[in-house]
This record gives sequence, structure tokens and C-alpha cells, in this order.
Amino acid sequence: MASHLRTSLATLLIMGLCKLGLAQINTPGTFHLGVGLAAAGHATEYTETIRVLGIPFERRTTDGAATVTIPLEVSVGVVNALSLGLYLEPGSYLDSSATESNGLALIGLQPRFYLVNKDRFAWTASLRLGGSALQIERSETGLNSVARYRGGHVGVGTGIAAYFTDHIGLQFHLFYLANRFNLKEYELNGASLSLNDIDAELRTRGVGLQASLAFRF
Repeated sequence: MASHLRTSLATLLIMGLCKLGLAQINTPGTFHLGVGLAAAGHATEYTETIRVLGIPFERRTTDGAATVTIPLEVSVGVVNALSLGLYLEPGSYLDSSATESNGLALIGLQPRFYLVNKDRFAWTASLRLGGSALQIERSETGLNSVARYRGGHVGVGTGIAAYFTDHIGLQFHLFYLANRFNLKEYELNGASLSLNDIDAELRTRGVGLQASLAFRF
């Protein structure tokens, strides 16, 4: 009788521990998918250097910009407290002098740390490291220009996830992102111009909010 009681208690304990281990939003092998909308405000610094007879002339301006993007995120749980993933984030960029939205795209790696990891709730911290592409179009009297920039970005964020079912929930994130773009191509009235004597760099630093529909499998 005592032997059967000990066996039953051991079985219940093991089942309880297994259930406790599984009762978390992120576990090893859990696949996460998120699709959402993000909006951010940025401080910008633009530096342009033109060389005339080998002599550089630099002009620097500061401004502000706003972005609206559609983040698509995928990740896989490595351990309970960590998932590793990728993100692709196309969207629009609008600075104070633009009359229409311009194209922006971000892609990169995203480790996500689960500071609180419960059955239906998680508090997370994320890192972002990747590449950026930006296209800015200008239309003025008799002049139409297209500038294409590429570069890298780094970011940090924190957020919460709340699941309504075992597989579907919502995520909300607050993030900081810094971009460094370099001018790669420039067109004026449809003709490509040489950049041999021109260097241009755009740096942005911004804070934004992101809301996503989240899935886990």
C-alpha cells in the first residue's frame, strides 16, 4: 500500500513538473510568428560632403522624420528565457521637407529575452541588428530626384505578450532604433549621376511603438 502511494505521489509530482515546464509562452522549439504595425518618430542628421578640385566642402543639417512600418517577425525558442529570430519590416519614411511618403525597409536578426515567461503572459526585452534601405523622392519645379540609401541599424526594445488561447495573442513593444544610411545612387530627372565627388550620410535615432498579432506553435 505504501509502495503504491509513493508511486502515485511520484507520478503526480512528475506530471506537475512537466506541466509547469510547458506552461510558458516560450520553450525550446516553440515557433513564434508576429504580424503588426509600428510607428516611430526620429531625430535625423544629414551630412553631405562635396569635393571641388580635391577640396572637401561639408554641409550638415538636422531635422525630424516619422516612419510607419509593417513588421513581420519569426523566431524559435532556444531555451525558456531566449528565442532567436528574423524580422522584415517594409514601410514608409516621411521627413519635414517631403511631400509624400518614401520607401523604407529593415531586415535583421532579433534575439528576444523572456524576463517573465508565464502560460498566457510574457514580458520581453529584444535586440535588433540588421540592414536598412531607404529611397527618398523629391519633386520641385522642373526637378525630380531619387536618392537611394543603404546602411545598417541597431535597436533595443521591451514589450509584453498576452495570449487569449494556446496559440493566438497580442504583442505590444516599445523600441529604440538607430540607423546609419549612406547614399548609394542618385537620379535627377531620370538620369543617374556620378557619386565620385559626393558623399552623403543620413543618421536617424527614433523611438516607436509596435502592436502585433502573435501566433505560437
